[in-house]
Amino acid sequence: MNILITGGAGYIGSQLLRALAEDTQVDRVRILDNMQDEKFQSLMNLPGGHHYDLVLGDVRNEDDVRRAVGDDTDTVIHLAALTNATLSFDRRDDTELTNYVGTQNVVRAVQQAPHVTRLIYASTTSVYGPTSGTVNEESPCNPASPYGEFKLKGERDTLALAKLTDGRVKPTALRFATVYGNSPGLRVHTVVNIFAFRAAVGIPLEVFGSGEQKRPFIHVNDVARAVAFCLQEPRTEGESFNVVGENASVNDILALIEPRFPRMQVRHTNKEILNQISYQVDSSKLAALGFAPEQTLRDGIEEFAQLYGAFTRTPLGVA
Repeated sequence: MNILITGGAGYIGSQLLRALAEDTQVDRVRILDNMQDEKFQSLMNLPGGHHYDLVLGDVRNEDDVRRAVGDDTDTVIHLAALTNATLSFDRRDDTELTNYVGTQNVVRAVQQAPHVTRLIYASTTSVYGPTSGTVNEESPCNPASPYGEFKLKGERDTLALAKLTDGRVKPTALRFATVYGNSPGLRVHTVVNIFAFRAAVGIPLEVFGSGEQKRPFIHVNDVARAVAFCLQEPRTEGESFNVVGENASVNDILALIEPRFPRMQVRHTNKEILNQISYQVDSSKLAALGFAPEQTLRDGIEEFAQLYGAFTRTPLGVA
């Protein structure tokens, strides 16, 4: 395979670059990234065995996307996006431009490139919005943020490619749960990651209401593994799949963090913040094909406890 990864220097992309190193069917990996977050470390110490290219460009620019696809790409993994759901309310136009218009650019480039046969799209479980009970891929979608709204529109355009290309392009949409865990392109604003940082250094964790609201979570390593799995599993073609490790409440996360971070403080609030939304997601559809997550929330928090080790000792003046 000659693979193009949009957003390949980002949080998930930087981990996927390492996961693909184990795939002997991969020959070349091209990365399209605007590097606006300056995550140069994501491209350092890449594993051998593949050829790597970097196209410094932006999915919002259709010419950049076409240049990255080139005349030799057969597989596209579209990760590039603005990913902070909370901030998407204040930057709706930017979120639409990157997450939807950017996806339209990728879809058009793939449709017009006769050598591309596979497209994997990074969607999100945020497409469901607040729910009662546990939802699956057949449940109605009612996204509660611009982030979820534009991801859902991009997902529909991606899956429509199968019909538009008479079956040449085989698309897959992966609805990732809230991602956590360390990667070379670490992003800290997601719930577990920011809670671990704040707990480590003693900044209060802000929790809405009782903290009993539940969310789905997945370790970034398992996200990368899920993408690699779908590349090898033809039964994932033409479908959407939830990618979830476990559903957990905010209080469940706090209970795992507290023993490892002695400076942890919690502040409860009733102001409108995104973690007030509660929903649980079923991932048995992908599990039935043979995919199983390998890492748990406990593993991820232990990982951060080790990384923030200098702060995990009880500070002076704290009993």
